[in-house]
Amino acid sequence: MNKILKRMAAGILTGALCLTAFAGCGSTGSGSQGGSSADGETTGKKFVIGVAEAQANDEVTTRRAYFENFIAPTYNVEFIFSEVLKDDAAVKTFIENCIDSGADAIIDFKSNSSQMARLCEENGVVYTVQGIPDMAPDLMEGEFPLFSGWSGANNDHLADLFRNWLEENTSADGSEGFLVSTSLASQGNVQHIEVSRAILEGLQEKYGLTYEQPIEDLVYVSETTNVANDKGLLITLYPGSPNKDTWLPGISSLLQSGKYKMFLSSGQTYNQTATVVNEVEAAFGIDIKVASIAAFSTTLDTAFSTLDPNGNPSVDFVTVKPSSVLNASVFAATYNALNGVIDTACRDENGKPANFRFNMISISSPEELAKTKGWDDAEAGTWIAGKEFVDQMLVTTNPDVTAASINELMASVDVDSIAEMMG
Repeated sequence: MNKILKRMAAGILTGALCLTAFAGCGSTGSGSQGGSSADGETTGKKFVIGVAEAQANDEVTTRRAYFENFIAPTYNVEFIFSEVLKDDAAVKTFIENCIDSGADAIIDFKSNSSQMARLCEENGVVYTVQGIPDMAPDLMEGEFPLFSGWSGANNDHLADLFRNWLEENTSADGSEGFLVSTSLASQGNVQHIEVSRAILEGLQEKYGLTYEQPIEDLVYVSETTNVANDKGLLITLYPGSPNKDTWLPGISSLLQSGKYKMFLSSGQTYNQTATVVNEVEAAFGIDIKVASIAAFSTTLDTAFSTLDPNGNPSVDFVTVKPSSVLNASVFAATYNALNGVIDTACRDENGKPANFRFNMISISSPEELAKTKGWDDAEAGTWIAGKEFVDQMLVTTNPDVTAASINELMASVDVDSIAEMMG
């Protein structure tokens, strides 16, 4: 019997004991697999979880703070964090190193593949992905008993946020020119694929466009591409990582042409491009509207509060992940699998690996941003997904938890409910 099956058997026995003294288990959040006691002391088995990262930005910094400073001491787990992983080969090496270090599970923010799931299976390690099943049919349809599922953005909701903003902020004829940073979509980064698709769909719907290539192909372009369309609108896709030295010069050159008054990004790029955007606006006497992914951070505060000579902020619209909600869901899926309830808490009604979804939050003004002060603040340690929220998703504190109940909780998170939770 491999180590995960032994652990699952132990979890079943612990569950029976916990039900006998349910009041104590439920109130302390503890179980034989780890947790917090009433006096704050961690108890039981300490799980070790590897976290594979694809980027180095505010979101990743916030995630690490959430895992290290809140999740780890509260639920008696230890995390191993990767450096930026450029490709699947690097992810594979990281996972192998984690296994050698005694990891019990991997949370993968880079890959979304059956190769990684199989590697984990062979070593009795739980595997959880930040992403969507549509991008990994072999993983969705395969037999991977230790794969605990996906967690990612609600694509329809995300597309609507960009679509609604584009509808309200673009011209009637689309003559302003659109520069779209597809970031790491060409390398399979799920978040960047989702947002790039949403932008292209939003423009398509706004102007009734017919693209010569399918959107599914366009989001994967690996070089600068002008999107051919029946209305002759200038839509340019620029792939690549802001972490590479060549990225900013390339995007700057395009912006400096003065052909684009709309810069739309699938990743967090507004902070890198703020200076060149301001310079181009001053040189051409234009206002370049900037829409981007973001994370709650001082970087975002600065972008909305720092105005150029024309009174425009560095960014006009962002969609922000309630980062701790995403991170809580991938942790919950992983933790529940480690505690032996993968069949109920990590599977949908068809017995397939669960697909957990969260909604992005849109912000388009300093006033809207001010309302979110203190949300997922790593420095202050104030998290949207605090202990009361996370406990609802864990079998050790909620024995009746299911994948469906977790998704219901995730769907309930919006601006109003967060405001209420944060007091």
